[in-house]
Amino acid sequence: MTADTGPTEFPRPDLLPERLADWITDEIVSGRFAPGERLVEQSLSKRCNVSRVPLREALRIVAGRGLLTIEPHRGAVVTPLSEDELNDLFGLRLALEGFAAAAVASLNPRPDLSPLHRLNAEMEDCIAAGDIDAYNNVANTFHGAIVTAAGNGLLRDAYDRVKARFRRYQTVMANIPHLPPRSVSEHEQILVAMENGDAVAARDLAEAHIRDLVAAYRDTAQDRDLFTKAS
Repeated sequence: MTADTGPTEFPRPDLLPERLADWITDEIVSGRFAPGERLVEQSLSKRCNVSRVPLREALRIVAGRGLLTIEPHRGAVVTPLSEDELNDLFGLRLALEGFAAAAVASLNPRPDLSPLHRLNAEMEDCIAAGDIDAYNNVANTFHGAIVTAAGNGLLRDAYDRVKARFRRYQTVMANIPHLPPRSVSEHEQILVAMENGDAVAARDLAEAHIRDLVAAYRDTAQDRDLFTKAS
């Protein structure tokens, strides 16, 4: 059961359902609301100091993001983890990020990628410090920055719609020892391909990187029995 950490302030009534939805999303992505956990409206209403009307609208918004299901007689339940969803999500991520890396490599003139090199160096610092949460945050920024650098607004919109669902798997499968150092090395290879204008290599390397991630996540989930079994 999720601990009650006291009231949460939401000072903009005009944006209340959206702000509540973003807060609930963060709680799910962080793992503070666990897969399969039922979210009790009365408890959430008290904790957030809001009425049930905006809360219910917020829950519907989060359900639309694929992070909750609204079940008869149970209310809102955090969507369980599943191997099918993992495969679907990372198949989509592979397509989006492979396309983005190729697009960046094809730009003329190509954008300055030095900020991405700095992010990759920052990830190395996080690994050295043993701060996996910080590493994951920087890694997410890195991947999002490649998508943004592609200069395709629709691509960015598609990525943003599902990134919270990506991050949820990343959070619950943290502390895979070999993965961060390997990822930093793979990031560097992707950056070099983009800087060299090699769209084919950039796409191939980005897709291979995502395949490495999903394989590691799948193995870890199975080892830790994190997937919901089909009934």
